[in-house]
Amino acid sequence: MQYLSTRNGAGPVDFRDVVLSGPASDGGLYVPAHLPSISPEAIASWSWLPFDELVWRVVSPFVGGALDEQTLRRLLSDSYKDFTHRAITPLQQIGHNEWILQLFHGPTRTSKDFAAQLQARLVRHFLDESGGEALVVGATNGDTGVAAIEAFAGCPNVRLAVLYPRDGVPADRLAVLRAADPRRVQLFPLEGSFDDCQTLVARLFRAWPLEGVIPVCFNSSNWVGVLAQIVFYFHAALQLGGGTRPVGFSVPAASFAEIYAGFVAQKMGLPINQVIVSTNSNDALHRFLHRNRYAPHASQRTLAPAMDFSLYSNLERFIWELYGRDGECVKALMAQFEASGELSIGNPQWLQARVLFDSYAVDEAEVRREVLRLKAETGAVVDPHTAVGALAGRLHRRSLGAPMVTLGQIAPEKSALLLRELGVWDDELAVAPAVDDDLPALARDDLDGLCRALRAVSP
Repeated sequence: MQYLSTRNGAGPVDFRDVVLSGPASDGGLYVPAHLPSISPEAIASWSWLPFDELVWRVVSPFVGGALDEQTLRRLLSDSYKDFTHRAITPLQQIGHNEWILQLFHGPTRTSKDFAAQLQARLVRHFLDESGGEALVVGATNGDTGVAAIEAFAGCPNVRLAVLYPRDGVPADRLAVLRAADPRRVQLFPLEGSFDDCQTLVARLFRAWPLEGVIPVCFNSSNWVGVLAQIVFYFHAALQLGGGTRPVGFSVPAASFAEIYAGFVAQKMGLPINQVIVSTNSNDALHRFLHRNRYAPHASQRTLAPAMDFSLYSNLERFIWELYGRDGECVKALMAQFEASGELSIGNPQWLQARVLFDSYAVDEAEVRREVLRLKAETGAVVDPHTAVGALAGRLHRRSLGAPMVTLGQIAPEKSALLLRELGVWDDELAVAPAVDDDLPALARDDLDGLCRALRAVSP
């Protein structure tokens, strides 16, 4: 399998080079040169497979000859060894043909563990082969950074640099970040938003300051962040319909990687009849799909902090698909976006996006009511992110005859304060420790300061 850049100026490269990377050198994102096509008969035959075997069937076509079968199987199986549920991603029924796919049984209790655990094993394997050293860099508003720190803990030839908004990380996640070993994890708070952190990370990769150190991104601009999530859709569809019955999905927009992964699964042949992009009051994606105007703006603090941003890097991969994989068109569009802060696509492409995706924005009052409603009517306790997806899925499903699956990305206990306030959390309340975040903060666009700090500790 070869990979190209969405902007047509980098590649082709193989899977190994994609794993050991961030954005492509031309500023685009790496994408497979072609998507594997799986026949309906083959998909139906996978319904009995255990999870790690299903993962191998889905992932192996994207790896090509970069890993032999035995090694890839071992790395994939090892990625799930610390998950606490036998099913890895169990389904929970919350209504007639309504389900939650629980993606929070990994080490840090969020769906971010899937990409982080796999990426850490792949990075370590390829570095062990070459004898190289990597700095794994990324932006977080909590869960992604925590998952990366946990996953890369056993990688001796890897250090991490984690950028986060000074005022945008929940206290419990911040406590975990601050507890990381400073000898292998550098923390960089920013006087800005999570979107500012993502922008600065992208600029850092274009002006990489550390000669001899391989730059790797732990955000989903790295293809592994998408690849690890494609299997979610196959697993749910096989459980609910044997791979032959159409299934719909409601995806809380905590990134666009999960949404794009669903698009890839559909293109591979999975019978997905609907994908709902579920947003809260940070509704940049909803407005893009409804008005053909994508304009990231200052995010609001909400009950679902993982959704408190409006800059979605993986949207570029989807636009590349909409334009028939025309990298020159995407390059021009992204240059316009970076110059103006707004993006509109051609009307034929927008209409195609409207066919592929529905969307719905849920306000804060609706989130609270949905948490209470699910507890009262089903006994299910869900976090606010899952409540966003569940409500959007129920209100905007196209077919009552097709199962509707909400991706449950975050464990309820990670929202224990709110759930306790609403009276739906009965366990003893664990109060996050007070954290004095006294690290000096970078200005939102201080690339020079970030580069100096990285050089100062580079071996």
